[in-house]
Amino acid sequence: MNKWFLPIVILASIGYCAFTFWFYQRLLLTVISALFCLFFILSSFIQKRKAEKAIIKFANEMSDNLELLFNCEFENVYALEFFDETLMAKINQKIVRIAEVLKSEKEKSMAEKKVLQSLISDLSHQLKTPMTNLKMLHETIQNGNLPEQTRNELLKLMESQLKKLEFLLSFMVKTSRLETGLIQLVKQQCNLFDTLAAALSGVTVAAEKKAIQIRVVCPEVSIVNHDPKWTAEALFNLLENAVKYSPHNSAIIVAVEKGEMYTQINITDQGQGIAETNLGKIFQRFYREQPNLEIEGLGIGLYLAREIIQNQNGYIMVRSVVGEGSTFSVFLANDF
Repeated sequence: MNKWFLPIVILASIGYCAFTFWFYQRLLLTVISALFCLFFILSSFIQKRKAEKAIIKFANEMSDNLELLFNCEFENVYALEFFDETLMAKINQKIVRIAEVLKSEKEKSMAEKKVLQSLISDLSHQLKTPMTNLKMLHETIQNGNLPEQTRNELLKLMESQLKKLEFLLSFMVKTSRLETGLIQLVKQQCNLFDTLAAALSGVTVAAEKKAIQIRVVCPEVSIVNHDPKWTAEALFNLLENAVKYSPHNSAIIVAVEKGEMYTQINITDQGQGIAETNLGKIFQRFYREQPNLEIEGLGIGLYLAREIIQNQNGYIMVRSVVGEGSTFSVFLANDF
């Protein structure tokens, strides 16, 4: 349309001048009409050039701003003018909003990548020991003329190392899915008593072997908004630790208290306790206190428990006295 605008204006002006001369038969009027048409043509041409320059400037500016966005130069994008009432300012507002989304997604992706790298690094380190043990046991069984009893003992050791590997791989899958959001915890109005019973069922045999009494103080009906499956997993990890680090003929008390904002689950044992300097480290992945290295474990139960509870907008606290025992408190939000 811009291409044919000036030719149409010129033709219309010539036609107008010809009509004026033919109709009025006056030279002066025709000249004035011609001058008026010439002025109109020049004005139209100048306006057209200004419009073209404005469009080119607008297109170049928008191209430069989009180039900043594509190159992820977020600091320069945030410096764009977007407070005016101009069209360019409105477009810049959209560009800045897109930049904020892209920056957030980039940071999220980098965080997930670091988490995955850390997880792979930790797991590779943890897998070395059982893999080395399995290799040594296999070579011993294969190359030696061993008595049947010794062979069976070595096979049992191999079985325990294989279970350790299986547990590590299971943990890797669970943790990676939780941390990357592939597993979405589904909170629902459930009876906490049933969730607690599911968690306790996994430690009953181990507690009986050590003659540990587990006393539960919880109403048979205690409706709390939580994910029953994953909350049971978190509570099981805490209970398993309590049984593992408690002496024989001791007691573990599980008490549930419902408050105004949170439901609190206290798991109290009579174990060896945790040094105050280590309270901030026990929830780290694969962390184990020096005195506990002889006890079988990988140091990932507390880490996984914390991840599960935090993903439900809850938290875990711990109070401990060395030589007297520990209390792990799980707080689940009473949001409806």
